[in-house]
Amino acid sequence: MSRIKREVPVAALDLETALTGARLVEEAGALLTLGEEPERMVAHAFERLGQLVPFDLATVLLREGEVLRVAYAVGPLATPQLAKALIPVRGNLRLLSALKARSRPATFEEDDPGEDTFHGLIDMPRGHSCLVAPLRSQGETFGLMTLDAMVCRQYPESVLHHVGVFASLLALGIKQAEYLGRLAERERSLAEEVSYFREVQRRDVLQEPLRAESPAMRAILDQLRQVAPTVTTVLVTGETGTGKEKVAQTLHHLSPRRERPFIKVNCSALPATLIESELFGHVKGAFSGAAAARKGRFELADGGTLFLDEIGDLPLDLQPKLLRAIQEKEIDPLGAEKPRKVDVRLVAATHTDLRKAVAEGRFREDLFYRLSVFPIHLPPLRERPGDIAALAESFLDKFARENRRAAIHLPAPLLEQLQAYPWPGNVRELNNVLERAAILSTGRELRLPPGALAARGGAERAGRPHTWEAQERAYLERLLHHTRGKIAGADGAAAVAGLAPSTLLSRLEKLGLRPKDFKES
Repeated sequence: MSRIKREVPVAALDLETALTGARLVEEAGALLTLGEEPERMVAHAFERLGQLVPFDLATVLLREGEVLRVAYAVGPLATPQLAKALIPVRGNLRLLSALKARSRPATFEEDDPGEDTFHGLIDMPRGHSCLVAPLRSQGETFGLMTLDAMVCRQYPESVLHHVGVFASLLALGIKQAEYLGRLAERERSLAEEVSYFREVQRRDVLQEPLRAESPAMRAILDQLRQVAPTVTTVLVTGETGTGKEKVAQTLHHLSPRRERPFIKVNCSALPATLIESELFGHVKGAFSGAAAARKGRFELADGGTLFLDEIGDLPLDLQPKLLRAIQEKEIDPLGAEKPRKVDVRLVAATHTDLRKAVAEGRFREDLFYRLSVFPIHLPPLRERPGDIAALAESFLDKFARENRRAAIHLPAPLLEQLQAYPWPGNVRELNNVLERAAILSTGRELRLPPGALAARGGAERAGRPHTWEAQERAYLERLLHHTRGKIAGADGAAAVAGLAPSTLLSRLEKLGLRPKDFKES
């Protein structure tokens, strides 16, 4: 290449030329921040720059380890073979020098050490012009911008200055396009995930619908159909394991909100210190450890249904905020200056007696009445044995499908056994018994392993020992039968068992046993 002569300082230039250069760079910078598709953005920006610095080839080279990849190429010399070409950096003193530059563009001369940028890719004549500027972001050089002309050109200081400014704007535009592309890809990915999980949720409800064979459950299904089109809050009550979440899912599926989120929260499973943030969200810096803002379950359920399971365990100090969210349809995230509007259909569930909790001061009366506008009580499984056949068939079908097993038949004598058992753990216990039996059954017919059903008040059958929980339940059932459900007092169950009444009641609640069910036994 011929040696390039340096121009006189910018003060001696024609003022109109300097202003023209500034205007063209400003126009190019505007194009780089429009959010266009990256290839068109770069082409349009280089088109403006070409009016200031004529070129036959303009490229963007992005660094990938020890090579530079041709990401964009514009001009008459931009051949197909140049697209995506890889240019080695190691040993090329020109490129290494350009990559080390902080901002000022470099002009390569004929006797400069190192190979021409496009050596072996494009035949350039001797004496051509080559101008290179670093592309930097966050203090690091991530690539180069090159401008090549087939003829020798002089680049005044003012032009070099404008090219440096353009390279800075180009780097900003490329990084912006890169970040926007990542955000768009992440948004597409999240949308696909949301769509997938909603479809799975919908399919689960359709494949495993609420079983309503008994008159009691048919009446509940009728109630769900009546209340589903409304926005009324629903309170589902019933013993642990009766299927309250399935009722909430069915209600959501029957409602106009079926295509929107169904979000569930177990109030008893969250620590009291976290439940407010989980429900209502927080802003960045709201408390120690809040490094970023986070949406709560109310906002995640916006437009859909929020299912609050075990609502009776919600801390008393949070109940006013829940009441306000229901009545005003707005929430106050932790640390936020203004409330946020939400459109949520609320379904709450509990196995505890909320009226008793109100009387004891553990639950707000106004919140209780706001939740129980439309109460639905799920009877325990022992009161609806007519549902057992359908529930068992549904579970066995699902088990066979998920485990790629042949269909498992439930023989009539075994069904009679299932219908005669009181199921203190309700539907959840039925599923557990059936799953274990299905795993151990080698043929097409379901067989219960010995001791699978602890007979109520009966002698333990010979064979494999029961689980600790099954033996505890059997003992406590016999104890409650003996004391006719009486807990306290000298002849009460607690005294007989040698336990404090509160400890015994805690164990009974965990096992789904109610003393009042044994008063007439």
